[in-house]
Amino acid sequence: MLTPRRVSQVLLAAAVLLAGLLGGVVPGQAATVRPAAADAVDPANDPCYVLIQVRPGVFEYVNICPDPDENDDGGDGGSGGGGPRCDLTEEPYDEFCLGTKACRADIPSPLPEDEWPEHTRPGPDHIFTFVQCRVPGQEEPYERWRWIEPYEGALPGLGWQALGRLQTPAFTMRFEPAGMTYVGADTRFLLDGLGDGEIIGSVAGPLQATGTLSHVEIDPGDGSDTIDCDPDLRSRACEHVYLEMSHDQTAEDFDGNPGFAAQARLVYDVTFTMGGAEVNLPGVPDSLESPWNGTVVPVGEIQALVRTR
Repeated sequence: MLTPRRVSQVLLAAAVLLAGLLGGVVPGQAATVRPAAADAVDPANDPCYVLIQVRPGVFEYVNICPDPDENDDGGDGGSGGGGPRCDLTEEPYDEFCLGTKACRADIPSPLPEDEWPEHTRPGPDHIFTFVQCRVPGQEEPYERWRWIEPYEGALPGLGWQALGRLQTPAFTMRFEPAGMTYVGADTRFLLDGLGDGEIIGSVAGPLQATGTLSHVEIDPGDGSDTIDCDPDLRSRACEHVYLEMSHDQTAEDFDGNPGFAAQARLVYDVTFTMGGAEVNLPGVPDSLESPWNGTVVPVGEIQALVRTR
């Protein structure tokens, strides 16, 4: 027979075990598991349901199987070129059809991609996001987290996401003559760490962005205009002539010499492809600029002695 103290110990042990099973929540925040809203369904044992963390500390069983009336192609929901099977005339449910349901979706997905139930993904072009639909003959909207293949109108939103996945290289800038240049002389700028001039981002749904180095912008730091230079500054230098000394500048090189704070940035032409074919995305930038990076350029003056004969 269990004493009251023994009962308390058993309950405490059970609580600790449950907390361990629900790990991964924010410290001090209780985890909540919300059951799926379906009658006579055991989500834990139904292959249509997956458990995801829809927001910190809140887990939900999500039905990822399409409804029987859906032709889940992410497009007009029809077949045979007969046009949409749903009414797309009422905002905000005017983006795409799922069978006879008129729908909208959060594009890009508000759920981080590393939290998507990847093992249930129908295909590489699908994204996992929150969908809301208007169902004919029903007042309550249809709302569900689910996989969709992005419809045509969603591509610009995914284009911004694909653009954000392009990473520009961490380059360094140097100049010649090394150490110090001089008023009136040709100062040559070169960059290291440019790679092969092409950057490729990871896919965002069906889209992938590629950047091709177009040119390099150089600000000499002396108040003159920015220079557009050849993209290959690994071997071909970009030249500038300084017209004044840098003795009164606040920037200093590693040896403590005052100099002009010259800087450069890379400018890329960006293209987007879907299934290997290039696509045009209105409203999405077709160029990308790297952060500025630079070096301090001390500028001295060569003293000349002029003699008369």
